[in-house]
Amino acid sequence: MYNKYFGLTEEPFSIAANPRFLYMSARHREALAHLLYGIRSDSGFVLLSGEVGTGKTTVCRCLLEQLPEDTEVAFILNPKVSVIEMLGSICDELHIAYSKLDCSVKTLVDAINRHLLQRHADGRKTVVIIDEAQNLSLDVLEQLRLLTNLETNERKLMRIILLGQPELETMLSRPELKQVQQRITARYHLLPLDRSEVGAYVSHRLAVAGRQKMVFPARIFSRLYDKTGGVPRLINVICDRAMLGAYVRSQPRVNSSTLNKAAREVMGRSSPRRWLSPGAIMASLLLISVATTAALLYDQEQSMPVTTMLSQESVEAAPPPEATVEVPVLEVPGWPEQVIAEDNSLATAQIAQFKQWGIELENDDIAPCKTALKRGLRCYSGVGNLGSVANYDRPAILTLFNDKGQKYQATLLSIDNDKATLAFRHGIETVAIRYLEARWQGQYQLLWRTPPDGRSVVRPGDQGENIIWLTKSLFAAGIKSVKIHTRYSEKVTSAVKEFQRKSGLEIDGIAGRQTLIQLNSSTDDSIPRLSNRGES
Repeated sequence: MYNKYFGLTEEPFSIAANPRFLYMSARHREALAHLLYGIRSDSGFVLLSGEVGTGKTTVCRCLLEQLPEDTEVAFILNPKVSVIEMLGSICDELHIAYSKLDCSVKTLVDAINRHLLQRHADGRKTVVIIDEAQNLSLDVLEQLRLLTNLETNERKLMRIILLGQPELETMLSRPELKQVQQRITARYHLLPLDRSEVGAYVSHRLAVAGRQKMVFPARIFSRLYDKTGGVPRLINVICDRAMLGAYVRSQPRVNSSTLNKAAREVMGRSSPRRWLSPGAIMASLLLISVATTAALLYDQEQSMPVTTMLSQESVEAAPPPEATVEVPVLEVPGWPEQVIAEDNSLATAQIAQFKQWGIELENDDIAPCKTALKRGLRCYSGVGNLGSVANYDRPAILTLFNDKGQKYQATLLSIDNDKATLAFRHGIETVAIRYLEARWQGQYQLLWRTPPDGRSVVRPGDQGENIIWLTKSLFAAGIKSVKIHTRYSEKVTSAVKEFQRKSGLEIDGIAGRQTLIQLNSSTDDSIPRLSNRGES
């Protein structure tokens, strides 16, 4: 209803498990790494647990988009079934033919075993993912354990990933499931977001939905955390209702009053701790109201897209909210008082960025990107998070906001654990990442080195020097299956897909801008790095 009013292309706070909207916090990144480990290793069970609404299913959907081509998956969404029904569901998901008239445990297991042996002979892996696994019966869990016994002399034929709420851990600790417990080779418990991540989470989802202007002022994110306990699904529900309220009132932004009213309408007056229960969350989702339409009013103020942030906190090391733990107090640099929003901050940031590449940019250079082209470089503007910028590992201009919503630019020079070093107009400062997070909504600009002819896309069917450069770069990046080619053939396309898969990029076989930037980062030692800051 409010998408057009706020300039959105889709709903930013849908509770559907859409992997494009996944905010890759440090915890979600670790959770995804555990699942990828389960896919790639010769393991039996991998366990991912977490409270309702923390993002387990979304992480799993993200996993499905990154699977190697040699992997087939059975995704079981309804595990509250009998042994026969579970085996039948696995057969259906894997397209294994079986007789409905002779549907015994033996015939189903035999059919699965034959299929797994054939897939193994074809060089393929088979993974079974079970969502809401806390609903599995003891008999079904034991049958799943027996399926992990299917193996050759070299490896297991099936890997099983269990996604479930915390009670799954309790169930698996029962004595009769000791053998299942022993088969779990990797486990991870996904906690809610911490206070410093809520703003980045909200901003990230707005950016993916196409928002170009500020909707939630940074000052209310702490209040949003207090009302949700950092549970992503609850954040989605309240933010959706708050934006609806702002739309109905023709407000350009969500203010504290609108947020409080949205929280009351959605959650009632319960405390955040009670909201963590499954029943309370389900009740809250049923209370989302539908508002009437209102006259459209477009916000004329300048703002910007969004981002996320990597926290270095380990989930295993994080104490529960109730615990009191004494920790050493560290001096963490705050936000420099000298920073103000000035009209020429972009020019200053560009000078600092180009200097990292050894290029002296003149103060009056009105077209720095054209200057970059003359040096074999291109400008690239994107919207993302600190994780994606850190992955590129090169200096980037960030567009920041002050407390009044005015924007200015600074150049990110390095990232070191919980601190970042930036070049402002007044000089270089090191700041805490959490302060940077509150002021950055995801817009960045970086420089990258192009192929020999300066193009930003190399496509199948292209020929010449670019393809020689591309195949040499792919080999240098670890894609050893490719040899030097002069034509973008099917073999080159396969090599590009392999690199994209390893780099977490969209797998389309086209060496587009993001693929070339990532390839450039993987093979070019002359690039200035965020991890090894040069002089500024």
